[in-house]
Amino acid sequence: MNKKLFVIVLISAFFISSSLVCHAKDYKDYSEVEGKIEKGQSKQEILKLLGEPDEKKIIVKNKKYIWGPEEEFWDEIPMGTRLEVWRYEFSDGNLSLYFVNEGENLDYKAFARKGVIY
Repeated sequence: MNKKLFVIVLISAFFISSSLVCHAKDYKDYSEVEGKIEKGQSKQEILKLLGEPDEKKIIVKNKKYIWGPEEEFWDEIPMGTRLEVWRYEFSDGNLSLYFVNEGENLDYKAFARKGVIY
């Protein structure tokens, strides 16, 4: 592929992908959705409300302690548990949603407000 064509393809891909990126749909502040996200909700319900997460990852609990808003529920999760974590970015912080053993329903949520030090 020649250099000009590569640059055109790269620029086109950037504009297409950036137009598809959605930060928690049209919500700017977490307070706009805070009461709408509840334990037990299905992934589909959450996707309808917030859209695709900014980040998805699988983690395995291998630390006894954690700092941040997760401290509230971290001790309830057995060591070695697989957790699917969806992260949404808002103007006032980040929302993390936890699905135990990659289940279909929300088990835990944690909101980390910007500027708060844990």
